[in-house]
Amino acid sequence: MKVEEIFDKVLSDERINPEEALTLLKNADTIKLGSLADSIRRKFHPDGTVTFVADTNPNYTNVCDTECLFCAFWRPPGASDAYTLSVDKVIEIMRTSYHNGATTVLLQGGHNPEIGLDYYLELVRRTREEIPELHFHAFSAPEISAIAKYTGITTQDVLQQLWDAGLRTIPGGGAEVLSNRVRKKISPLKIDADQWMRVTREAHLIGFKTTATMMFGHFEEDEDIVEHLERIRELQDETGNFLAFIPWTFKPKNTFLERKFSSEVGGDRYLRVLALSRIYLDNFKHIQGSWFTQGNKVGTISMYYGASDLGGTLFDENVLTCAENKYKSSLEELVHMIKSAGFKPAQRNTYYEVLNRFE
Repeated sequence: MKVEEIFDKVLSDERINPEEALTLLKNADTIKLGSLADSIRRKFHPDGTVTFVADTNPNYTNVCDTECLFCAFWRPPGASDAYTLSVDKVIEIMRTSYHNGATTVLLQGGHNPEIGLDYYLELVRRTREEIPELHFHAFSAPEISAIAKYTGITTQDVLQQLWDAGLRTIPGGGAEVLSNRVRKKISPLKIDADQWMRVTREAHLIGFKTTATMMFGHFEEDEDIVEHLERIRELQDETGNFLAFIPWTFKPKNTFLERKFSSEVGGDRYLRVLALSRIYLDNFKHIQGSWFTQGNKVGTISMYYGASDLGGTLFDENVLTCAENKYKSSLEELVHMIKSAGFKPAQRNTYYEVLNRFE
């Protein structure tokens, strides 16, 4: 099918298939692709609201036995700069962030064999008891899988115990690109795409809301991007428990892949993938733009390429900081970014419910 015919299909509210998505990604004009994505964003968000969240993203340990080649953060056990925070210290960091305005904590860490399930359960319980107004959004599918492996129980058992302790939402990290061909190259020791989908599906069926992410700009081909989108669209059809889709780009500095990918993915590629995501994921209400990896200029443009959310303020972030990511933004800067693009800024919570609007 020709690009123009696929555009007409989308504008008629017909779902496109993977082959048609691939045609768009390979052949569509970038500006026209963005315009199509923008029209879909307006169907979901006709009043022009673009949201963000005041959050913090601490990491409880950098010890990790998964050794992903794209990650600058992990350290082997016994390394001079390896660390594992006590539950008390994590609570202290979260309490400080809450008093500084955070409404959500996105907590993730390395896959550390020395940490038991009790540590994670205590974190959940104590956060709910001691900082009840702070939403605890934690432990991605690979972390869940690692905890299950270390404790000798199933991922479903881990998820159920976390649910019983009070956890309600899980970040979509560790997805990278949901193509086993790609994952074998960038993270051969990590759970594969099928396992990521299985754990996420288990979480959804228990009742968890999650996000879905994609980290691209390395070994993936266009076909891998489409496979990723197809996998999560299918699961969203089944469960409806994805809150949002969040694509961002690989930061190669200080990683094992730095020599091979010395330059980062540019704005054109990022915006094309973002726009296709908005077009293809017709069952997702929210698509997030990434000022954090692309900078404020491209972050602003992302709102015209399908993004209805700009993510968080990230008071405390360590993973991409290790890859020398230099982009930072405050609540005031995000409000200005959204207003300057002609949209209506609104602060949200983890469930994408609006907490505050800025006139």
